[in-house]
Amino acid sequence: MRAKLRKEMTKQYFLLFILGFLASCNNSDSNNVSFGASTDPLLELIKGKNVRQHMLILASDEMKGREAGTDNYDNAADYVIQNFKNYGLKALGDDSTFTQSIRFLESRLDVETAKFSLHKDNTKIDLIFRDDFIRSGGFGDINEEISAPMVFVGYGIVAPEYNHDDFAGIEVANKILVMLSGAPPGFSTDQRAFYSSSRGKAQVAISRGAVGIITLRTPVDQKRRPWARYLPGVGSPGMRWLDNDNQPFQGHQELKGTATVSQSGAEKIFGLSGYDLDKIFSFHEEGGINSFEMDISATLSRSSIQREVNSANVIGYVEGSDPELRNQFLIYTAHLDHIGIRTGKEGDDIHNGAYDNAAGIGSILEIADSISIMNPAPRRSIIFAAVTAEEKGLQGSSYFVKNPPIPIENLVANINIDMPYLGFPVADLHAFGAEHSSLHDAVAKASDYIGMQFTPDPLPEEVRFVRSDQFSFVKEGIPAVALKAGTISSDPSIDGSKELDNFLKNHYHQSSDDLDLPFSEEGTEGFVRTALLLGLIVADEDEKPTWNKGDFFGDKFSPN
Repeated sequence: MRAKLRKEMTKQYFLLFILGFLASCNNSDSNNVSFGASTDPLLELIKGKNVRQHMLILASDEMKGREAGTDNYDNAADYVIQNFKNYGLKALGDDSTFTQSIRFLESRLDVETAKFSLHKDNTKIDLIFRDDFIRSGGFGDINEEISAPMVFVGYGIVAPEYNHDDFAGIEVANKILVMLSGAPPGFSTDQRAFYSSSRGKAQVAISRGAVGIITLRTPVDQKRRPWARYLPGVGSPGMRWLDNDNQPFQGHQELKGTATVSQSGAEKIFGLSGYDLDKIFSFHEEGGINSFEMDISATLSRSSIQREVNSANVIGYVEGSDPELRNQFLIYTAHLDHIGIRTGKEGDDIHNGAYDNAAGIGSILEIADSISIMNPAPRRSIIFAAVTAEEKGLQGSSYFVKNPPIPIENLVANINIDMPYLGFPVADLHAFGAEHSSLHDAVAKASDYIGMQFTPDPLPEEVRFVRSDQFSFVKEGIPAVALKAGTISSDPSIDGSKELDNFLKNHYHQSSDDLDLPFSEEGTEGFVRTALLLGLIVADEDEKPTWNKGDFFGDKFSPN
């Protein structure tokens, strides 16, 4: 069908499509959107079975989990490249290729060397690795040991807009900070999302001369993610991309004493210090600020196994048709990597990542194929990027925005698709971050036409807007949304909320996120068609997307 449509869809046909599309986008009554009959054949190019076919290949056992920096990831990248070539996309990688190659420093903890002890007067307490604490490999010296006094600093946050400063009146230079995970519950969803970032907290700590961070998981976070869920990843490699000076970007080498502690580890720390841990949790849960010297010290040591590895973003684009707007770019992103091979359930160690994120890559491939047929093309150019090392801390997208193949100011918006759960006929979608910019109206128009309900984020406490690749673009001042399949089922016999909850609790980052999970062609088509329309709206509107006036993220990252 696609080959036939490529021949039959004429320039005049698509000109009518564009004109009708733009007219509908400018319709102030979003409940009466009418794109015209010419829209539907393009939408019908999106087939759930095609997305599924991409998933069958990318999430197969042969790909072995597509971990960044491995040959398995490279095989997945080759698959995406071949599809980009088949669609006739233009290359936007290095030296007129589709790949943007990235050098990484990979660091893996030598688990036998991880030590953590507490000291007070003549008392020494050794914490037990895995039971009481975990830590990862470092990006500084291979062998590290540090002893320093410990200071409790609440959430470790400085938020002027809330008059909140956990560092006020306390000296933290050359000390190990003990801090709570997350952010105060009194913060709005946006600020809580931003200030919860462990990377942001690390940068604040380094700026004040701290030498380590011990993270205490709050009761809320303990309930959200049990300690046992952390353990399979212990000893797996972390990555940071290397800059032109051969330094790992945000490697936080200054923090030699870092660890995350379990409830038992936290109790040992506060027990020796003489403070009631439950009261500490309660006080800060109620918005209190109370940082203090703990009158104890800690010694932490580790050895890291380091090596340089390479992995690549895969980038292609469709050039825009408007002489003035073609130098502006919308970018679709989805991360191609998953977590590879690690201990899994029932002896299955391959973490296939069927929904995280073979489904996202399948979605943008299907969109790219459809848009590549258009003649004329959308007014703005559209980039499609399968990014690497998202599972290592948004590394591929971070590298892209810091080393963009086009001027960064020419990027007008990002649409990121990460882990859409399509196991039932989903009838709604979420667009994390849409409320921050004019992208909200575009999502509403697209979803309305498709018949997909556009629902607000049902779990704002999960601060998911900052937890995937769209946030790399936000930090450069670029409006972005993260599209997710929702929880409403078109089949009344299926409880979509329970289906998604089951996936997140029992399959997310587990070996069971594989091709045996259910898949709905109907739900996939509604979701991906909405994502396609959203991109066309953004690409064809006269004005580029803008941050809302007074928006927290817009003011912080795009003040002009």
